Amino acid sequence: MYILHKNKNNSTNFFFIIILCLFSFFINYHYAKLGSFPIDTFLHYDSAHGILNGELPIRDYWVVSGLTVDFIQSLFFKIFGTNWFAYTLHSSLFNCLTTVLVYFFFLKLKINNLKAFLFSISFAILSYTISGTPFVDLHATFFLLITTLLIINNLSTKFFFLWVLIVFLIFLSFLSKQVPATYAIFAYSIILFYFFIKKKDFKKIIIIILSAISFLALLIILLKFNKIDLKMFYIQYLDFPRSIGSYRVNNFEFSINTFFNNYKFIIIPALLLAFIKIKKNLIISEEVIGFLIFLVFTIILIFHQLMTKNQIYIYFLIPILFGFLEREIDLSNYKLKKYFSIFLILVLAFITTKYHLRYNESRKFHDLTNLQLKTAVKANKIHSSLAGLYWKNPHYSGNALDEISILNRAQKKISSIKDEEIMLISHYNFLDSIISNNLNKPNKTFTIDGASYPGKNSKHYDHYKIFLINKIKKDKISKILFFKHEKISPKIITIYIKKKCYDSYEDEIFYIFKLRCFN
Repeated sequence: MYILHKNKNNSTNFFFIIILCLFSFFINYHYAKLGSFPIDTFLHYDSAHGILNGELPIRDYWVVSGLTVDFIQSLFFKIFGTNWFAYTLHSSLFNCLTTVLVYFFFLKLKINNLKAFLFSISFAILSYTISGTPFVDLHATFFLLITTLLIINNLSTKFFFLWVLIVFLIFLSFLSKQVPATYAIFAYSIILFYFFIKKKDFKKIIIIILSAISFLALLIILLKFNKIDLKMFYIQYLDFPRSIGSYRVNNFEFSINTFFNNYKFIIIPALLLAFIKIKKNLIISEEVIGFLIFLVFTIILIFHQLMTKNQIYIYFLIPILFGFLEREIDLSNYKLKKYFSIFLILVLAFITTKYHLRYNESRKFHDLTNLQLKTAVKANKIHSSLAGLYWKNPHYSGNALDEISILNRAQKKISSIKDEEIMLISHYNFLDSIISNNLNKPNKTFTIDGASYPGKNSKHYDHYKIFLINKIKKDKISKILFFKHEKISPKIITIYIKKKCYDSYEDEIFYIFKLRCFN
């Protein structure tokens, strides 16, 4: 009977995994195509394409994050070509991977497979689908989530190679974005080393430390091999982003009402779980440490979300916290337990529907609305490689077809330039992949909030100025172009180049700066 039951359970799990894979993949793939906020939707598009052409971050253009995402996306472009399908295949597969891993985590919590399946469906809806396309914060967060789940599941196991994998994944998270990985490295290290020392499990400590040293050495070797200056890596990827973080912390404004309204469905189950744990048992055990790790992970993500200027994307925590609740609530009356489980599932269904309508249907993460999406048009009108995307830029005030007309004319104009090297300053992070001319962009993004490049008041102003001037010289740039309708401030260039070194004029599409010298 046991074997029959086991086989039946395995068959059910296999069926649920197949459904979860298909659902998590296609829900992300579907919503990714609805609308386009160029600076975020295509954040890793041109940069990944550039890697295939020998253009490397830090060395050839200024970056502050996203290394892992760029290189992974370049592999997808290498295999499937530089196109919209390969771009959303990446994020959709990532949504599929994390959803299945979360399902296995629920099973590890001894939640029955039907409930684990329902919780995982909620996770798939609330996780990567919010963005749909590869995005730096999401990759960093989900690499850290996978790390966290592996830690919880392997506190007492003797599979030491998994700790090497855990260190590797947290490196991938850090190289996607410095935070929240940095917070987790410090917090997890304190908790884990205390626990392992208490358990006299020194072998795991040694493996973690040696793995960290090995991956750090490998990173340095790869940087040297690709002729990426270590000092510039430190400035661009470590010190400059740290100064941005310090500024945000110092200028942080907090409202209890806004905080609770935004995060109530995360805070309430987390507090309830903490209360249950304290009441049940204060003995240091694998179970207690595992929950503490996940609670710290939740706190880290909330803090990270408060410090960023992105739309909220951490509602995927809700189904996982509800999964913990399903396991922890231990009522003596079976009927009450059964009713409580039904209540949890119904509440989670309500919450999932609420945020699905707000973030997926309306594409709020990319600043779109249902009304705007109704006017979206097929992006293959821009280029055949964008087939599958429905174009609607929330920051273009006119008709989508008018914007596409501008982009088509711009492509022809730039392609007609044969005897000069240009530099394009634009939020359209896909143009470099569809225009034969090299656009020689100095940055991945050009925001004016101080997060894309060091401004006049930054201590790294001189470093960026030298970097920019050297790039202009190396690439033999003669003209710098700005789209007129994007209204990107010319100060992005003019605060680094003296007035005597350029002439400025405009045509029907661009503001143009003709360079005469380099300072």
